[in-house]
Amino acid sequence: MFNNSRYTLALIGIIMMLESIGFVFFAREITEIMFPFSKNNSEALSLGISLRYAMASGVFFLGMLLFLCRNVPRSAAQRLLFCCGLGFSFVLLNLIYLNYFRDVDISKIIYAVHILLVLLSFYVSSRKFQE
Repeated sequence: MFNNSRYTLALIGIIMMLESIGFVFFAREITEIMFPFSKNNSEALSLGISLRYAMASGVFFLGMLLFLCRNVPRSAAQRLLFCCGLGFSFVLLNLIYLNYFRDVDISKIIYAVHILLVLLSFYVSSRKFQE
């Protein structure tokens, strides 16, 4: 699997689609964890939930796109994975910024998932000999 960029694209696409479904089903809980003050402020909670839904649609779209690109030529799949590695790196840097400079509580699970996605994307995209 770590020598097949097309399988990795499919796996990352599935992970992103599952993440987006989690954003929809747990929008309230995620908002309350990230922004504890929203529990007592119905307008802030409603806004946070709406933003989770918007984020879920974008993440689902990207996950579906990556999953459907699993049949592209190997060289294109490697370029897509390299781009994914860069994109997930930016997301990870943004999560760190939000946590340390904006006092937003980010789950360690989210960090772990995005670190895994960064490492997996860069590792598989750099493999010269693929199946």
